[in-house]
Amino acid sequence: MYGNNAPSEEDKKRQLNALNMQLSILDSDQRKFVNEKNMLEAEIRKIKMDIERGRIDLGQKQKRFETVTFQFSQNEDEIKRLKRKLASL
Repeated sequence: MYGNNAPSEEDKKRQLNALNMQLSILDSDQRKFVNEKNMLEAEIRKIKMDIERGRIDLGQKQKRFETVTFQFSQNEDEIKRLKRKLASL
């Protein structure tokens, strides 16, 4: 009457339990991935902000360097001028 091809209730329960266990493991893995993804996104944002701060700081330092270099040249020229004036007296 009934063929041996039909899975028994016990087989169905085993398959159901196996699928539920597999689903549970995958759900757990997915939560871990979500947590890691969120952590990495936060780290990337922080690094980008640090890089931007570094760029701004670099720009300010370069401007200051140019100003100091210009002032240094001006002072050097003034020192030479005053030394020549002293030598001529």
